[in-house]
Amino acid sequence: MKRVPKVLLVNPPIYDAAAYSFWSAPLGLLQMGAILRESGMDVALLDCLAEKEEKRKEDGRAPFVSRRAATPDALKETGKKFRRYGMAADEVERRLGSLGPPDLVLVTCVMTYWYPGAAEIVQVCREWFPGAKIVVGGIYPSLCYEHARKQMKGADLVVTNGMLDAFYAFVEESLSWKLALKPEQAAPGAFPFPAFDLYAVRHFVPLLTSFGCVYRCAYCATPRLYPRMARRRPEDVLAEIGHWHSRGVSRFVLYDDNFLFEAEAFARPILSAIGRLPYEISVYNPNGLNASLLDGETASLLAAAGFREVRLGLETADPVLLKRMGGKVTREGFARGVELLGRAGFSAGSIRAYVMAGLPMQRHEEARATIAFASALGVMVDLATYTPIPGTELFGRYAHLARYPIASEPLFQNNALFPFAWEGFTEADMDELKAYARAQRGNDVGGCV
Repeated sequence: MKRVPKVLLVNPPIYDAAAYSFWSAPLGLLQMGAILRESGMDVALLDCLAEKEEKRKEDGRAPFVSRRAATPDALKETGKKFRRYGMAADEVERRLGSLGPPDLVLVTCVMTYWYPGAAEIVQVCREWFPGAKIVVGGIYPSLCYEHARKQMKGADLVVTNGMLDAFYAFVEESLSWKLALKPEQAAPGAFPFPAFDLYAVRHFVPLLTSFGCVYRCAYCATPRLYPRMARRRPEDVLAEIGHWHSRGVSRFVLYDDNFLFEAEAFARPILSAIGRLPYEISVYNPNGLNASLLDGETASLLAAAGFREVRLGLETADPVLLKRMGGKVTREGFARGVELLGRAGFSAGSIRAYVMAGLPMQRHEEARATIAFASALGVMVDLATYTPIPGTELFGRYAHLARYPIASEPLFQNNALFPFAWEGFTEADMDELKAYARAQRGNDVGGCV
């Protein structure tokens, strides 16, 4: 009988000045693991991003375990102190040593400036498993492909989001194993449920109801990662909720960029069906909903479906800056959406808004005015500091104005470094703005600040 290939999925540790597990999960990695498992392979998971269980919130979030780490040489002049988030290096090696040698190792990397952790894992896995094939994927290589190919020296293959066919062919050829399932991005309904059952305990499960986005926001890379929007069928989303609920999961996190677009044909059927379930679930949406797409019925359905809070993408209340960024929601549209959520029963403390700060050439007074605008509506404000992302409109237009070489070194794309500080928005202004946002929302600490 032919030996079953063994696959190891690895979610690497993070080296950063600041990081928090904001309902984070290696969704793409677990989707690939599920595909390989459907083809009969033996799949295991090593998630290096360990969390502090004693500090887990009721909504399922928890801070990462962390320890001091050396600041990367390229960043020493920034004055930032770095930490390693996740398992200690010796614990990672102990876990790897307890595993049987895999035939295939899949390593993911999300943020572009987190690549040192992925490179470390590739090197360690190459030392432990010299005969294994190692593949690196995720958002980082999708946005910085050539950089990733140079950095991931021990990998046999580096893939982008658009290279699924190349990945499938590599796996079949390397392992001499025919894949029974090879879904494409254009057909999200063909993907099996991600392999979250590989965790001993799962405090929440993300739901991705679509790939891509109908909007083309100047700061967002989703259109580059997923050039076309494709949606799952509402009944498939409900089936996934039922699947995980039967396995003890009651918290679900909506990983969607445009859930409310054409709500009558999509969001409303899903929300209505959730509201009719014979059991209760809790739903959270770390990706902000578009307030301008809300109506009274949809707002009521969000409440009935178990949304414990609603996060909205305000970004800015300045009409000039709003137009430059894509213009998804106006001041009037946002205020109307907040009003509708209030009528549906959401308290002021359960409505949150993301306000962007640190955009290229943005003045701190504008961000402060936006915080004041949202706070006056009774909304809790979360300050979202701008991350320059390769391939986006803002990156292409303003990269040359950054105070660090963000185009050549992804480490400088870290929003904790405030790459676009200038005389109109200094680091001192950013600190004051964060304090102002915290003061406006009282003692709450659930956001991004």
